Amino acid sequence: MQIENVTVHACRLPPAAPWEDATNRVDGLEIVFVELATDTGLKGTGITYTVDIGGTAIVALIEDYLANLVVGMDPLDYERVWTRLNRQSRRLGLGVNSMATAAIDIAVWDIIGKHFGQPLCRLLGGARESIPAYVSEINLSAADTPDELARRVADYVARGYGTVKIKIGHDDPEIDLARIAKARERLPGHGRLLVDLNQKWTPAEALAKAPLFDGLGLGWIEEPMLYHEIDGHAALRRAIRTPVALGESLYCRQQFLQYLRADALDIVQADVAFVGGITEWLKIAHLANAYGRKVAPHFMMEVSVHLLCGVSNGFMLEDVVGGSLAELGLLEEPVSVARGVGRPSARPGHGIVVD
Repeated sequence: MQIENVTVHACRLPPAAPWEDATNRVDGLEIVFVELATDTGLKGTGITYTVDIGGTAIVALIEDYLANLVVGMDPLDYERVWTRLNRQSRRLGLGVNSMATAAIDIAVWDIIGKHFGQPLCRLLGGARESIPAYVSEINLSAADTPDELARRVADYVARGYGTVKIKIGHDDPEIDLARIAKARERLPGHGRLLVDLNQKWTPAEALAKAPLFDGLGLGWIEEPMLYHEIDGHAALRRAIRTPVALGESLYCRQQFLQYLRADALDIVQADVAFVGGITEWLKIAHLANAYGRKVAPHFMMEVSVHLLCGVSNGFMLEDVVGGSLAELGLLEEPVSVARGVGRPSARPGHGIVVD
C-alpha cells in the first residue's frame, strides 16, 4: 500500500460559545483537515488546529513541503512516516511543524484502522471501552458573575457531568475564590472542580496565591505558570497538596520528560495536535505511565477519546464548551459525550466523518 495523494483544506470558525480566559480572548478556531489517498482506495482523514493564528501557515507547510515527503510511502510504516516528517521539519523549531505533522500522522492512523478493520482505540491497546469526561468551559469575561457560573455548573451536572473545569486568574484572588465557592455549591458530593489559569502567574505569584486555593479540595490546578517554568512548577508542587496539571503548551516527549524528571506535574495533558500526532502522543503517554502519572489530553475530544481508551493510564476526557467538531458544525455524525462518559466510535479508524 502506498500514499498516492495528499489534500488539505482549512476553515476558520468562531467558537460555538464565547471563549475568554485569564490571558486571552479567542475569536476564531482554525481547523485543518488532511486527506491521504492510497493506491488501494483507502483514505484517511487527519485533523489539526490553531487558535486565532497560524492555520494558513500549516496549510502551506503541508502543501508546499510535507505532502511530497509522504507520497509513495506505506502508511502502515507509521514510525517511518513520522520520523521522516520530523527530521525534515525540525529545523523550524517546535510548534507549527509538529502541528502540521499531527494532521498527516492522524490520517495515517485512520488508514491503519481501516486497513485492519479496527477502531483506533483497539489499535492503541484497547485498555477500556469508555472514559469519564469532564466539561471544560472558557468563560472568564468581566461580565460573568458567580451566580451565572453557578447556573451553568448546575446545568452541566443535570447533563450528567460529575467534574467541571472553570477558568480563574483574576488579579484579585478573592474574585476567584468567590467563583470557586459558587461553583462548588452546585456540584454533587462526589463531584470535582478543576481550575485553569492559562499560565497567568509568575513563579513568585504562584507560591503566594496557590496556597489560598489549596484547602478547597480542587481536583487540579492547571497551567499556573508559563510553560517553560519547570523549576517554578516543581517548587509549587512541593508547596501545595492540590495536583498540578499541564502539557497543552508542550510539543514533544523530551519536554514532558524534563517535567517528569523534575517531579513538576501530576497530570499530563499532551494535546495530540500539538505534539505531532498519535505516534508521538503514545510515547508521551507511556513515558507518563513509567513515572506513575495519569494522562488527560487537552482538547481534540473526537481523537482524544480513542487515545484515552487505548492506554492504561488514561484519566479523563476534556469536553470543551463550544469547541467540539460537532458544535462547530463540521461532522456528519456527531461524536459526543453522554451522561458524562465518552465512548469512541466503533468504526474502523477514528470514525470521524467530516461534513
